[in-house]
Amino acid sequence: MPKIDMLKFFRLGEFAGVRRGLSRTQIASMFGPADASFKSAGAEILRYGTFEFHFFRDEIFMIFSDHFRSEPLDFGGARARQIEIEPWILSGCPAPIDLAAVKSALNRERIEYRERATDDGLELSLSSGVTLAFESLSGLGEPRGYELAAFWIKF
Repeated sequence: MPKIDMLKFFRLGEFAGVRRGLSRTQIASMFGPADASFKSAGAEILRYGTFEFHFFRDEIFMIFSDHFRSEPLDFGGARARQIEIEPWILSGCPAPIDLAAVKSALNRERIEYRERATDDGLELSLSSGVTLAFESLSGLGEPRGYELAAFWIKF
């Protein structure tokens, strides 16, 4: 049974053996049929629960998620019982996770990161290659608050 450990993913960029160069067929052999497949901006995307695998010319180039904000963190369908997920800081999802909580958890685990402002909020680039994107909570009475909106790793 594959196991996805989000702390290990954020710390090392390791995601259940997924690595550069894998094809859609290889991902499907690891995780079974996708819940959905679609195209966006020239990429083919396989969606498994809250996770997306993005391919260009049948080679994986990114693992992405922003679905954890509205759905339980799982691999979808029957796979949810077959693929174990250790959620680490995403254990409260779907619920807002603020920037201060994420930084505190990263610091506690000694995961190095760089912070960068973006047009939509800010990003934390982890030493593992994982990027965490945050959106401003300005409209909710917290002028400088940020909520975790997405995470990804590009190969």
